[in-house]
Amino acid sequence: MSARPRRPLLRARTVGGALALTLFAGPATGIDAQSVGRLEGTVVDSLRAASPIAGASVSATRLGSQRETTLVAHTDSRGRFAFDRLDAGEYAIGFEHALLDSLEFGGPARRVVVPDAGVAHADLAVPSGGTLRSLACPGMPLAKGTGALLGIVSDADTDRPVAGAQVAAAWTELTFDKGILQAMTLEHSGGAITDSLGQYRLCGLPTDSWLLVQVQHADRIGSAFQISIAAASGVQVRHISISREGSRERAVLDSALRDSTRVLAPLAGTATLAGIVRGSSRRPVANAQVRVVGATPVTRTDANGWFSLTGLPSGTQEIEVRELGFPVQRRPVDLKRGQTLRLEIDLAGVQTLEGMRAVAARTPYERFETNRRLSLTGLFLTQEEIEKRHVQNTSELFSSMSAFRVIGNGPDAKIINARGGCQPNVVVDYMQFQEINQIQPSLIAGIEAYPTTNGAPAEFTNLCGVIRIWVKR
Repeated sequence: MSARPRRPLLRARTVGGALALTLFAGPATGIDAQSVGRLEGTVVDSLRAASPIAGASVSATRLGSQRETTLVAHTDSRGRFAFDRLDAGEYAIGFEHALLDSLEFGGPARRVVVPDAGVAHADLAVPSGGTLRSLACPGMPLAKGTGALLGIVSDADTDRPVAGAQVAAAWTELTFDKGILQAMTLEHSGGAITDSLGQYRLCGLPTDSWLLVQVQHADRIGSAFQISIAAASGVQVRHISISREGSRERAVLDSALRDSTRVLAPLAGTATLAGIVRGSSRRPVANAQVRVVGATPVTRTDANGWFSLTGLPSGTQEIEVRELGFPVQRRPVDLKRGQTLRLEIDLAGVQTLEGMRAVAARTPYERFETNRRLSLTGLFLTQEEIEKRHVQNTSELFSSMSAFRVIGNGPDAKIINARGGCQPNVVVDYMQFQEINQIQPSLIAGIEAYPTTNGAPAEFTNLCGVIRIWVKR
């Protein structure tokens, strides 16, 4: 253990919480600077079956003494900590760990008495998911599978809290109608308004699902970003910053929604984003595409996995990383005008192709091949034709199809019907209404496109046409 200058154990935060704490101590004795005792205990993670937390920083601050000093000890691989020689008396104890930092739950200080020549024992734990939920949404019982999103909205350039801002969250629920044997999507949303301290709180949001979050203040709307709430904790703290250069006018966005052919000007600023992308076994990933959604700069990682993007807007934005063999990763980042943010990005969930023994030349996409041979109205691209074009985004494959138009550039581009000016139903295998650039061209086995309802698959009909993308198996 080591000594450090005393500082407040409890910092002012958006929300409060309590650490589950069990104290076993001997009777209090008179405080004597020459009398010493021992304080020991463990730190566990109650969100993960009470598994020990290694590397946690446990603090013990002497109370009622002229020399109030905070001592720090670190937990070992079994979550154990110990202060071998403490002056007998009363102490406030707590612990810090990356897990709690991400949740931003500190809680009130707890007290324990260290007896003269005796041992005090204290077991500390991360609060349970139920406790965190009740602390985040007091007096509001949350249904199973739901949780809370909370934080502070601030001005990205001044760091001052923004009162009266609207924070909205939207998500999609996938259901299956057994009557018509068809999958359907239901759109949901929720919102909250920040108080005088810039605090917002959204309760009852689904856990382990992707949420699309966006903030609006006055006539400006910030960039949307994806986030999820882990079911184990049921609480996610996410501060949001907004700036003029990193947001858009509401009137402009409303106009773009009414006119699908309108292309929004890219966001720009003086912020810089740099870092490294790693894959399995923490190895650097080379040639991964990195960008900030809604901004122009796009780059690729070098041989050592490093990247750098300049000319970015300030505020909470969303970074996107794409690399073959990994799912597309998006995460929010907080950028500052004239400053550089450095990140380490781990690509998880590597996708590997199992070994296959060819027993026939028969294609696994029989329906695609059948439609291609018999259709009189459909437009088709085979895997070979797609590979010959060497495009980075799927939308670029439609530049030669007169029945469709490509609106915008890069990963944010979209496809509209050249005659109707509306967006066709994009189907990835059997999932409807997907984004055209959700699937990388290298993963596509074939595309069939129908500019009208004539000849389109009956289960996916749409007045603006249907684009069906078959993914490689």
